[in-house]
Amino acid sequence: MQTTTECALSKDEITRFHADGYLGPYTLCSPEEMSEIRARIDAIMNEKSATGSKSIQSRHMDRRTVYDLASHPAVVERINSLMGPDLVLWATYFWVKNPGDKEIPWHQDLNYWPIDPPINLSAWIAIDEATLENSCVNLIPGSHKKVLRHVKAGDDMAFQEMAEGVVPEKQKIVPMVLKPGQFFIFSERTLHQSNANISNKRRLGMTCRFTVPFVEIKHEKLHAGHRAILVRGTDHHRLRGRIHERRPTPKQAEKPMPRHAQAIARSLRGA
Repeated sequence: MQTTTECALSKDEITRFHADGYLGPYTLCSPEEMSEIRARIDAIMNEKSATGSKSIQSRHMDRRTVYDLASHPAVVERINSLMGPDLVLWATYFWVKNPGDKEIPWHQDLNYWPIDPPINLSAWIAIDEATLENSCVNLIPGSHKKVLRHVKAGDDMAFQEMAEGVVPEKQKIVPMVLKPGQFFIFSERTLHQSNANISNKRRLGMTCRFTVPFVEIKHEKLHAGHRAILVRGTDHHRLRGRIHERRPTPKQAEKPMPRHAQAIARSLRGA
């Protein structure tokens, strides 16, 4: 397992992030380790959430497997290098692209989010392999330097809104092809998109959204019972009790782990 120091970004990486609006791929765990974790995630997505959300949303709140992925040092320490030591995990979401599923259009995430000011960094973790055929995420380097107007998307798109007038040159698009257990980091303003899944394989990824404690998160616009969790540092502001410091417990509403998964879970928790 990587140490905290090994996960910190270099000066060159930080400079590159400011220029391009994204970094990666990085490795959180091996494909073999993710195979064990995937089985648990599939079960979690098929059960009713205890948080009042959809089964694919905010599961860091009630499932330790999801929280441990989102708060893994490989992710959090790199976010720390860009945002500072006090970090709040305010959203997780499973992005399922089954064979034949529609294109997600070019967009900037800050268009959709109920946070003020819109300070955020996201990590996109591959649960399944993400390939050109099964709809890996595509990025446009440098696109985070301008906020674009969003307009109504067509019926052939998976989202209702899309960035206006984005027709990128093919050679400028960066496809984030990922093995299971790899991830990338990107800005809330970085233009990204994914094509229709033309393969016969599912593509599953999980996004983790991070902000800082002074940012107001409008929980009621996400779902009933929503809370953010402090994953690193201290909440010096204590603004209206918006941030919880309680993590899901290892046994919270989960069946006991089989022996072959226990070592992986301990590694994810840094034990």
